[in-house]
Amino acid sequence: MPSDERMLEHLIRGSEELIHDIEIQGVPSMEQADAPTALAPEEKPEEPSSADGMAAIEISKDGLLALATLHPPSGNGGPLTLDLMREAIEGKGINTGIDWEAMKGSVLTCNEERIVVSDVVVARGRRPLDEIPPYLVVSEAFAEKPKTEQPETARINFRELSLFTLVKKGDVLATLMPKQDGKMGTTVRGAAVAFHKTPVPYPKPGKNTQWESGTVVALCDGKFHQTPDSFWVDEVLEVRGDLDLRTGNIDFPGDVVIMGELRDGFVVKAGKSILCMGAIGAARVECKGDLVTKSGVLGKEKAVLTVGGAVEAKFMEACSLSAVGPIRVKTSVMNVAISTKDRLEMGDRGIIIGGVVKAANGVSAAQIGSERGPRTEIHCGIDFNVEKKLIWIRDKNIALAFKLKEIETKMKVSPGTKTVLVPLRDKIRTALRQLNEGARELVTTLDRNESATVSVKGVVFPGTYIEICHISHFVTKPRRMVTYRLDKPNGKIVETAWEAP
Repeated sequence: MPSDERMLEHLIRGSEELIHDIEIQGVPSMEQADAPTALAPEEKPEEPSSADGMAAIEISKDGLLALATLHPPSGNGGPLTLDLMREAIEGKGINTGIDWEAMKGSVLTCNEERIVVSDVVVARGRRPLDEIPPYLVVSEAFAEKPKTEQPETARINFRELSLFTLVKKGDVLATLMPKQDGKMGTTVRGAAVAFHKTPVPYPKPGKNTQWESGTVVALCDGKFHQTPDSFWVDEVLEVRGDLDLRTGNIDFPGDVVIMGELRDGFVVKAGKSILCMGAIGAARVECKGDLVTKSGVLGKEKAVLTVGGAVEAKFMEACSLSAVGPIRVKTSVMNVAISTKDRLEMGDRGIIIGGVVKAANGVSAAQIGSERGPRTEIHCGIDFNVEKKLIWIRDKNIALAFKLKEIETKMKVSPGTKTVLVPLRDKIRTALRQLNEGARELVTTLDRNESATVSVKGVVFPGTYIEICHISHFVTKPRRMVTYRLDKPNGKIVETAWEAP
C-alpha cells in the first residue's frame, strides 16, 4: 500500500477511536470538578489568499514626476512583470521620460524578496528653463566677502585692510552676463510647460564708472563702494612715500592713502577715510571717515587726531585722539588722551598705561595701569561730546558773568554810561539765559550708556581710577580677571568676574 494511503488509514482509525471514547465516557459537566477539561479542537490555519503582483502609480502635482509603489505577489499569485508595469503606466497616460532601467531592478527586488518597494521613479518630465535677462556680476576681487565670524567672537586682523578696497583706473568692476533664453518644459504625460521670465537683481553702476564692451570699468583710481543697489568709485589721493616736505600738508575731499609714514609737524585732512601704511608722528589728522594706521601713533605729546568713524592701530603713545566710532588698538595705549562715543578695544594682550580714556560704551583690555607707572583714568557711560559742550557753556558763563559784573560796576560809578552799557548788559543777560537753558537740555542726555563695562582679562593695578556715569571707583590693590559695571540703585561701581565684552 502506498505510504500516502497508509497515513490516511491511520488518521481515520485514530479519529474513530477518539469519537468512540467520547461516546463511552460522556461529555464532562461543570459539576465534575476533578474531571479533566476537554480541549477545543485545533482550528485549521487559513490558507493565504493569492494575489498577483501590482504597481500603484502617482503623478506629482506639477506633472513632472511619476512615482510607483510596487506590491509583491501573495500566495500562488503571479509575479509583477514589466508588462504589468507598462499597462499601469499607459493607464495613467504617461508617455514621456519613462525610466525602464530604474524599474527593472525594483521589480526584481519586489518579486524575489516579497517586499513592498516605494518611491520608484517611473518617469521624469523636463522642467522649463526660465528666461533670464542680461544682468551685471561684480568682479570677485571687489565683491563684498561674506562675514564668517560672529560679532561676539570677531577679532581685528591687522594684516587685512578691511576698511579699504582700492581700484585702479581701467579696472573691470563688473561684467554683463548675456541673456539666457527660456525653454519649454514637458510633463510625464507629454503636455507642454511654459517658462517664466526671471530677472536677476543686481547693483547698478554709479559715480566714476563707465560701460566698455560689455563691462563696467573704473574711471579713476579710488576706493570701491558697493550697496545692494549700486556700486561706484570714490577718488583716493595716494601718497606713494612718506608725507613730508616733498608733499606738504594735505586737505582732500575724498580718501587719503599714505604708503609711508606721516611725519612730525604735518597736517592731513580728509573728507572721508585715511589709511597710513607707516607710523603717524606728531602730526595733526582730521577725517570724517575711518582712520587706519598699519603701524601706530608716536605722538610725542603733540599729535592730535580727530576721527569721524572708527580707528585701528597697532599702538598709540603720547597723543590726543577723539573718535565717533570704536577704537581698536592691538598692543598698547600709553599716556594717551582718548575720547570715543563707542568702545576702546585692546588686543588679546593689549595694555593701557597712563593717560585718560573716555569711552562711552566701555573698555576691554588685558592690563590697565602698571606697578610703578603713571595714574590711569577710565571714564565710561558718558557722551563726551555733550560733556565738552557743557564745559564750553560753563567757561562762557564764567566769562560773561565777569563782564556783567564789570558793566554793572561801571554804571554805578559812572551813571552817564548807562545809555551805552544798558543794551550791552541786556544782551549779556539774554546770552546767559540761553546758555543755561542749553545746559539744562544737554544734561538730560549726558548719561549715554549705564550698561558700559570695563573688562580686564589680566591685571588692574592699584592707582587706576574708574568712573561710569559719574560714579567713581579707585583701585587700591591688584585685581585679576575682573569686570567693572555700574550698580545704579546703590550708586556704586561693582566688581564681578571677568566677562568677554
